[in-house]
Amino acid sequence: MKIKTVFYTLMITLAISSCGNKKNSYDELASSGRTTRTENLKSNLIKFNSKGVMIGQMYGTLEGIGWKNEKSKSDFFNICHDNPAVNGYELSGIESNKKTNIDGLQFSWIAKNAISAFKQGSMIVMNWTAPNYNGNKSILKAYVKSLSNFINNLQDGYGIKVPIVLYLYPVDGKSWYCNLSIDKYKKLYEDTKDMLNDNKVTNVILGYSETYKNNNFLERYPEDAEIINITYLQTKDNINITEYKNTLASFLPKAISFAQEHNNTLGLTTGIESIPDSSYFSNILMPIVERHRLAYVMFGANHGDYKSGHFYTPYPGDGNDKIRGFMKLYNNEHTIFLSKLNGLYLESK
Repeated sequence: MKIKTVFYTLMITLAISSCGNKKNSYDELASSGRTTRTENLKSNLIKFNSKGVMIGQMYGTLEGIGWKNEKSKSDFFNICHDNPAVNGYELSGIESNKKTNIDGLQFSWIAKNAISAFKQGSMIVMNWTAPNYNGNKSILKAYVKSLSNFINNLQDGYGIKVPIVLYLYPVDGKSWYCNLSIDKYKKLYEDTKDMLNDNKVTNVILGYSETYKNNNFLERYPEDAEIINITYLQTKDNINITEYKNTLASFLPKAISFAQEHNNTLGLTTGIESIPDSSYFSNILMPIVERHRLAYVMFGANHGDYKSGHFYTPYPGDGNDKIRGFMKLYNNEHTIFLSKLNGLYLESK
């Protein structure tokens, strides 16, 4: 009997090992069907408001002035020896199985970078600016399937999925879905959410993102959205600092009140390209993070050669006044960079 038992045990072991080299996953699911880390992130987004404002950047650890995809590098770190608490990425192009996104960054880089940032404790934000599926539901399903596969495969070496804040169809005033009626936009959002669920995506917090244009903002907000992002950037060709300050002062209180009414939280993507005012961080932005309960402030991306002026945060070699202003923001008690971000994915007591 003992010989038979050993034989059967050996056969079972061989059978299991022959099924492929799948990762051993220690990713538990909460009662909601999402991973526990994703649920913890959702809960902590509101609770962390009392601790301060997370500071991040689009492609913050993936691209900067004069560099791309260099390990353990960021313009943040080269200035203040700390990294972004929030890393943002655009996924447009993933639905068509392209190698690079609309900003020319390889999806393989994005995946590796996001996993690395998560392992360090950073929050991961992804936008999906989707192409027009021209009313063909089969095409939309195929698009969402490709998106789902990418997100599902964002796992560390133990099979732990990276929790993602995913902004579906960010309302930028340019994309095709911005021309849909409010009801049709919300229906598209809801249908896509259902498709993600059908594809067993368990590591996303769905958000709503809108570029601020006028006082009618947030009309398209879907009730299922669990976090809100407002984008307000000024490019170097359209800088008006007075207008920038007045616009933020006008819409932020309304947006925060709206988020609170919907038991939600608000993130802000912002910045003035090329930073024409060296006091921007200390005199314009710092009072905002002190006054308003925001989940995060995420700056626009730094990219290209320094001569092009495509940057929203200082970089090595930039003017000392800009760097000093940024350091004042960094040292403010209300700001959270990566070194101060603890427990974002843990269950809060």
